[in-house]
Amino acid sequence: KECFGWTRENNERPDCKPDVHGMRSVLRYVKTSCRQHSARSQLAWTGWPLQSWRSAVTASSRQQPQQSLRRSAFDLPVEQKEQTEPKYKLPEIANPDEPSQETFRLDEVSATEIGDLWPPRDLVAEPPPVEEVRRPHLWLTDTTSVGVEDVGRFIKFERDELIELLPEGPCGELARDLTLVPSSTRPVGLMLRKLTVELIGQLSACQRETDGAGQPRIRKAGFLLDGHKGTGKSQVLNTIAMWARQNGWLVVLEPNPSRYAKQVADIKRSNNGVYIQNEFAQQFLEATSLANRQMLEDLPVDFSIYGTRAIDGESVKATNRLYEPLIDITVDRELANDPPSDSSHGEERLQRIAAYRNKIRVPSMTHQLPRPVNVWEILEFGLANESFATQAVSELFLQLQRQTMHPVLVVVDEWNQCFPVSDYVSIRYDNTRFGGKIPAYHLTMPRVFHNWDGKLYRRGLKIYATSWMLQNRRDYRPDLLGVKESEIRTVRSFSQHEFASYVMYLRLMKVLHNFPRSDLEYYYMLTQGNGYQARKLLSTLY
Repeated sequence: KECFGWTRENNERPDCKPDVHGMRSVLRYVKTSCRQHSARSQLAWTGWPLQSWRSAVTASSRQQPQQSLRRSAFDLPVEQKEQTEPKYKLPEIANPDEPSQETFRLDEVSATEIGDLWPPRDLVAEPPPVEEVRRPHLWLTDTTSVGVEDVGRFIKFERDELIELLPEGPCGELARDLTLVPSSTRPVGLMLRKLTVELIGQLSACQRETDGAGQPRIRKAGFLLDGHKGTGKSQVLNTIAMWARQNGWLVVLEPNPSRYAKQVADIKRSNNGVYIQNEFAQQFLEATSLANRQMLEDLPVDFSIYGTRAIDGESVKATNRLYEPLIDITVDRELANDPPSDSSHGEERLQRIAAYRNKIRVPSMTHQLPRPVNVWEILEFGLANESFATQAVSELFLQLQRQTMHPVLVVVDEWNQCFPVSDYVSIRYDNTRFGGKIPAYHLTMPRVFHNWDGKLYRRGLKIYATSWMLQNRRDYRPDLLGVKESEIRTVRSFSQHEFASYVMYLRLMKVLHNFPRSDLEYYYMLTQGNGYQARKLLSTLY
């Protein structure tokens, strides 16, 4: 009653008429408030208008301190926070004395008034200038010595220089990167990654290694580059292969071994159960001869191992063993029909077996090329004779394992593609786990690269890389293939510094246009520094 104008003396009602709904809401608020006495003392006057009374209630609620959030004696005390202005204000009752807003008709609006309002100034104003990404010292000019401080910089190559250093073709999607550049004559660059600097230091040390007798010798088997899809494993191989050829290494490069299992060509099955791919073998010999002819001409032939491979690339001893059961059956039949008269049965049997073994002639290139002068003649013979191309490839790798004149580097990308099933179909593999298809490692060309045998090279090593473009990364166990844990190198995604350099390089190559500097961190977060995703996303949007 005190709040709504009832007097205490005569219990009379004033002239003002209180709002019933307002009375209920205020009574509910007063009951729940912990400061009832203070509120009553502030509101204990009679005859106030309803609007002034509501303003007083709102002011008193703002002055009240925040209640403690302790629900029991075991709760910790909560620090009191200063009461800020309410986010939403209660609507106030409109003053009837104020004039209402002016109304107008649409047909009374003139073109001048519309022109003043439309288009808005912010819409037609010129956009602010875009702050472009700038990276000083992007190009690496001195490639004779590189260090960690050069990580993220680009090595510049002319187009003709790329063809000379990578005549076999580039690894990965370097060809697709070149197609994004509008100019066909402008020099291109390859980023110097942290792993590239590490491998260059390792190869520089291996090139000068010697054994106890002072002879050149490399004791490492090699390195396996592993990592997720699009992190830049193939680009590391391209940079390493070009650096090695510029520094006196004999580089054998195979950028795409998966084509031997995916592209269908003529194959022939040998007695060893291996399928011969002479057409692909000739293509590999031709690509290898383009950049290595001068070094191959300098290498002499080691005749102690020359001719130890058959036309399918397998060992001649393993091929001759296939005829031993036939020889045994033939000798036993001869002895049963014509028993020996003056000698024992065992001695006669061994003599006849040895005579038949000497009569076996396995087809080999040594019959037509008995004394090659250098290793280049072996390669040239395989190019001229398709039937012996697979044997020439095997003989070439045997000679490279024994020589010590030049350091040898075998670079292979997509190494994991040498093991799944191929696209070739054979009835011999029906009702097996291969599903009627020939495994890739039963084909002669993937079989050349599938072994981790870098330790067999006296002065050489291997650098292999995996690729997950054609298949998902499943239970991958390189240790089952003989790869030690210390020989595995993981290629990581771009760091923020490398990503900024990559964006700057694309801008210089006219691949990106008006890329804002403020969006650099956003796109790095969006792509997680993955080079494949960054190229696809940025080239599409900008």
